[in-house]
Amino acid sequence: MTKQEEIKYLLHTLGIKLSLVSEKLDMKTQTLAYLLNESPLFDDDLYHQIKKVIDEYQFELNLFEESIPENLDLFSEEKLQMGVGERMRFFAKKKYGTLKKLADAMAISPQQLQQYISGKREPGTRILAKLLRLGCDVNWLLGGKESVESYKIYKLETELRKLQSSFSQIAELTKKVESGH
Repeated sequence: MTKQEEIKYLLHTLGIKLSLVSEKLDMKTQTLAYLLNESPLFDDDLYHQIKKVIDEYQFELNLFEESIPENLDLFSEEKLQMGVGERMRFFAKKKYGTLKKLADAMAISPQQLQQYISGKREPGTRILAKLLRLGCDVNWLLGGKESVESYKIYKLETELRKLQSSFSQIAELTKKVESGH
């Protein structure tokens, strides 16, 4: 795969519009399209500039706009068929909303996380331990198999969120009653 093909593949796969990339690079969309599709002038410098724009865009993306449903099935059959990088992306989406937030929580750079997401590197014990501490089921991450314990933990986390919300409401009502309103 050429560098031009790689860039086109990334843009298509991630759903990034060419106009966004051209705007970030301060060039016309038609010029960028020509460089990507027809020009022999596509060089390493332009390749790295475009990759940087894609990485920055990807890590700032809010991976889901809708609110989190109550009965989220974290381990649906289609999610079990993903690779390690795809499962890491899925975990980031469901728990943190963006890859950048997951990278921050793991205390690693977004570029390092991208290495794992893209499959260029496999996570070692240090990275797996960080993911485990953040609530990721490492068995699921590595093998795609749901463990009963993970499902129980997920259900408990959901119940905890509900209870915390209820406690907050009770605390607000208590304050109102005590202040005489």
